[in-house]
Amino acid sequence: MSLLGVAMALAGLLLTIAVGLTAWRMLQGPGIADRAVALDLLGLLAVAGVALAALAGGHLALLDIALGLGLVGFIGTVGVAAFIERAARGGEKGDE
Repeated sequence: MSLLGVAMALAGLLLTIAVGLTAWRMLQGPGIADRAVALDLLGLLAVAGVALAALAGGHLALLDIALGLGLVGFIGTVGVAAFIERAARGGEKGDE
């Protein structure tokens, strides 16, 4: 096995561990902010997994999918942050 193959296998193992720990934090998080950060990290790990799959398989089209996942994750994080902020202020009516 080449050095690249070993590095990809190690990266896959580390990604799997990171996904497991992040999923645990998302389920056990004491607050909604912890869960939101964990969800954002899961999106980032999905992007890393797709990029690793693109590298392993040689399919450059998967990088476009990784970029799309990253953009959707960013927009989702901004939406959740706005929701958390509005909930912290008590949902004032003048916010619309």
